[in-house]
Amino acid sequence: MKKSEIASKISKEYQIPLELAKSLVEGVFSWIVQKTAEDGRVEIRGFGVFKLRRRGGRFTKNPKTGIEMYVEERYLMSFKPSKKLLKRLNEKV
Repeated sequence: MKKSEIASKISKEYQIPLELAKSLVEGVFSWIVQKTAEDGRVEIRGFGVFKLRRRGGRFTKNPKTGIEMYVEERYLMSFKPSKKLLKRLNEKV
């Protein structure tokens, strides 16, 4: 599902202008990214936890050329769904 589809559904369900719905969706996503970057964790009760994980630097080989190179450390965002969300999803299946 795309952000525009989410905004469209919100706009129809709550009878608000599409532009307002788009800015709300964009605002929520940017807030989650910003807070996760600042605090390392965002918990939305009943939905799940967005967490920042550090992946350390390492040496690896290019499988095509065999040349060894160093891959810098980086951060990844992970999501762990809440028990409530998992239960709801499994009821639908």
